[in-house]
Amino acid sequence: MADANILVKDVVSYVLFDLAKAKLIDLRWTPQIEVEYAKHRARLRAETNQRELAFEDLIWAQRRLESIKKYLVPNCLPPGWQADDKRLDVLQNSSVFVPLLQLPDSDDVHVALAAADWARASGASVVLATDNLKDLPGIALLPFDVHPLHPGDVLDLVAQLDPEGLSKSLLKTTADFKNPKFTLLDMLASIRSPQQFHNEALASSLASRWGLVA
Repeated sequence: MADANILVKDVVSYVLFDLAKAKLIDLRWTPQIEVEYAKHRARLRAETNQRELAFEDLIWAQRRLESIKKYLVPNCLPPGWQADDKRLDVLQNSSVFVPLLQLPDSDDVHVALAAADWARASGASVVLATDNLKDLPGIALLPFDVHPLHPGDVLDLVAQLDPEGLSKSLLKTTADFKNPKFTLLDMLASIRSPQQFHNEALASSLASRWGLVA
């Protein structure tokens, strides 16, 4: 499950999108997470252009995500969810998930509920990729078999399962960035960066695999 704070980061999100397209991860998000994404992305666009947020920024953000859903992650909704679904309302009123309503930040409850619902419906563990480990703490989510992880730790899991697949996917993501040009050294810097993947060990391992010194 991808939190909105992950989707708004270009390199981080496109790494995950390509991993999903290569079927190395099963990446999902809800309509509510999409709304958060659009608001964040629109605000960032306005700030980059040094102006006030405009309605056109929200339209641009939504269209950008629609393209991603069409070409990279066509099955982005969790199992059982629909684009116009009221499933979240049902989850908020379910006695099963009452403990999640007490999370530190009420704005994050919908993310936790969706991840817990997916885990319960599938009978499998769900990884929640997020930068917000403080407000989505493992101690609250682990009883629901939801495991909140920083995106760098998500890459570690993929590396353990399929190191060659991870390497190939990262090479593809790097090559797909054109304007401006994005190099393997840039990708390694992203994997090291505390603002992105924050995984020094993985960056060093990939540098060795790719024959680079960084």
